[in-house]
Amino acid sequence: MSGNSSNRLEIIRTWGHLFGYRSLALLRLPSRIRRSADLQRIDRLGKETASALQLDPACAAKYADYHFWIPFNVDRIGALALHHSPPLRILDIGCGPGYFLAAALAYGHDCYGIDAPATVMSEVEARVYSEMLAALSCDRRVSPLLIERFVPMALPIGDLDLITAFWICFNRHDQPDEWGPAEWQFFVKDALSHLREGGILHLELNANLARYHSLQWYDQETLQFFRSVGTVHRNVVRITKGKPQAWGEAPKPA
Repeated sequence: MSGNSSNRLEIIRTWGHLFGYRSLALLRLPSRIRRSADLQRIDRLGKETASALQLDPACAAKYADYHFWIPFNVDRIGALALHHSPPLRILDIGCGPGYFLAAALAYGHDCYGIDAPATVMSEVEARVYSEMLAALSCDRRVSPLLIERFVPMALPIGDLDLITAFWICFNRHDQPDEWGPAEWQFFVKDALSHLREGGILHLELNANLARYHSLQWYDQETLQFFRSVGTVHRNVVRITKGKPQAWGEAPKPA
């Protein structure tokens, strides 16, 4: 278990939340993920990147904490009701170290990921993401793709049931040119073109309090756009293509 006391407390809270789903299969999911995970490689990665983590606790080296991130991403499976759905074809945008991919795959979904090419990542990000994806047996399901404003996504797969994007940074988060409603309209239209009828686009935005103040995650115009095409629960935006969603319930905010 993580040596960080705050992480240990968060792990306990996450497991408590998982018990709230009343799903034995969901509680067993971490052990299913473990079967195809190279824990020795992950442990070695954590030790070798510990100095980077000490210098910057927010850097990608934090993702070597397997015992923290596995239940966290199993909770995402529960929040999206993926433990109640039939097998889905899923794409995770900005998949990073691949924990959500591993959780979805272990539950029987056909899951793929994209993330920025290693050439635009920091040295720590590139190493941690590549090693974690390999250690979680997800590396062959991830393609490099840089998402840019007003540029259609050249996705490696189509006819998707679900597109997810957690803790979004591709919108130039926290940068002076952070996306506005025009960029989001383009992105949503493009993303929906890769979904089957009734497929779902699930977005979770990062806060930018300095820019958006009480709205936290977007300006008023962007919020109005999201509400016009889907449902908004704080930072969570869910958009269904063409007709009401056929599975699960709208996720509740954390």
